[in-house]
Amino acid sequence: MKEFMPRCSKRSLFIIAAMVWMMAGTMIMKLGYEVILSKPNCWFISGVVALGVFGIFFKFIFRKMAIKHQKRIASYVKEKVCAFAFFDKKGYIIMAFMMTLGIVIRSTSFINPIYWAPFYVGLGTALFGGGVCFMIGWLKWNKISE
Repeated sequence: MKEFMPRCSKRSLFIIAAMVWMMAGTMIMKLGYEVILSKPNCWFISGVVALGVFGIFFKFIFRKMAIKHQKRIASYVKEKVCAFAFFDKKGYIIMAFMMTLGIVIRSTSFINPIYWAPFYVGLGTALFGGGVCFMIGWLKWNKISE
């Protein structure tokens, strides 16, 4: 079974992680922006909330998580690793939980979309920022891998 596993270099894994994080962040931002733009009188408060959510999630979660995963990837002994190894098991569990929670929030009418939309914009922007951290790690590969 291992011979069928897609493999790539450790450095390429940084690009894969960057693309996954940036695409996920963009999709989450888009969901929030669609709601906010449909309610033009709420954009200022929504922007302030989104900025706060971004600051908290980027500084305390996604930036730290991206750096942790970069160090883990760089520490692999083999040069060619599984193309899905940009997350560890805990990372995949967190991702599944967050996706499930987001789908539940959007699919129920329990929370008005104007309340979750700024959160989505901030969260998506922070996630995109985590992808940028991976891109920077890719650019600085020689320094990280030493």
